[in-house]
Amino acid sequence: MSGPITAGFVLVHGLLVLSARALQEARAMKREYGDVLAQLAERDRQQAQARSGQRSARLERIAAIRGEGERQAARLDRLRALAQAMSAQAPDIAAKIPATVPAAPAGDDDAAWGAHLRALDAAIRELTALLGQAGGAVGERVRASLAATASAPVIDEVLASYVLQRQLKPGLDAGEAERFRQTAARVLARLELPAGAALPAELEALAKAIVLAPTLERAEALATELRLAVQRQRDARDAQRREIADANRLLDELPEDAPAVLVRALELVAAGVARMDPPLRAAAEAALATTAADREREEQEAAALVLQESLRDLGYDVDDIEATLFADGGAVHFRRRGWENYFVRMRVDVRERTANFNVVRARGDEETAERRRLDALAEDRWCAEFPRLMATLEARGLTLDVRRRLEAGEVPVQVVDGDQLPAIAADEDATRPRAAPRARDLP
Repeated sequence: MSGPITAGFVLVHGLLVLSARALQEARAMKREYGDVLAQLAERDRQQAQARSGQRSARLERIAAIRGEGERQAARLDRLRALAQAMSAQAPDIAAKIPATVPAAPAGDDDAAWGAHLRALDAAIRELTALLGQAGGAVGERVRASLAATASAPVIDEVLASYVLQRQLKPGLDAGEAERFRQTAARVLARLELPAGAALPAELEALAKAIVLAPTLERAEALATELRLAVQRQRDARDAQRREIADANRLLDELPEDAPAVLVRALELVAAGVARMDPPLRAAAEAALATTAADREREEQEAAALVLQESLRDLGYDVDDIEATLFADGGAVHFRRRGWENYFVRMRVDVRERTANFNVVRARGDEETAERRRLDALAEDRWCAEFPRLMATLEARGLTLDVRRRLEAGEVPVQVVDGDQLPAIAADEDATRPRAAPRARDLP
């Protein structure tokens, strides 16, 4: 047996909104709620999957283009340095060395980045052909090195290039080249470098300095600096992984109509080609705060509709519930046919996030022992029905957690003035037409 019940409520946003949409569509089209719910859920799943796939492809493309741009720009710079080292022995090359490496686009336009990659590729092919035209032993050594490193891992390609430069530079012991290369390679092996990524500029500069070091002592000193730089890079990479996860989270939570500039900036972070600076994070959090308010309002309106239609699906008569019930609070009365002047009153306290259920009746009946017996029967009847209402609401995204329940008769049924109760019609013709739920639609 049960008297007044106090339950906390939790609004499950996604399920509530989906259930409200399904209830509205089922009512409007006179279709089964369960069928509409399944159809909408599948449609949402497919749309979310498509959006996720499109974003993943976009992020992969951004990462690939930017990564390839960095790698090719660094490779062209090394080829220019190699050509300059050869110029003393092949003077005809010096005049044909590109003065600069093509600058990366300042903006985020994919077409501009595509043109940049094509310019880099053309410059690399032109300079590689130029180097391959050198005659004598130097030319053979350069051609062999270029062929060997064409498909080598980035670190091997970088170190091989500087070994070749050392062998071409006068005043440096060419015999130390392999030893210094191994020193740099041993330290760089601790670096977790993604496949196809360029060697970070700071690390490449130190590796170059090691391979071209004039003495073993200098190479060892630089190796110590390189170890510290590798550790800094590892720490930075860990921080960037966290930023990438944050950017993906923010992209997931932002609405589809979020500012395009903000979305693009977050995508660059999620692709790993930009960092999450404080202004970007603040802009994203501000956008989310606005979204949260919109989501809360949508959630509250959906909860009111779900409550109203769930009561009707369970056979209760209830007036239209205000969409602001879960925003401003208030009371709802409902009953079944045959309950005479008994109602269940549900009062929502938004601040406490609770819903209180009480059996009430209209004033006017004589207070007798028989009336008290009928009061207890009304409470027992409501007690038997309450679990099904809880289960139905939970299945639709409005979860109730009973915190307090009094026994039937523990406190008198509240008697209220009739004008506090809704004038719910007692005949079936007054009930608004709606799709009848099937048994499988309700818990």
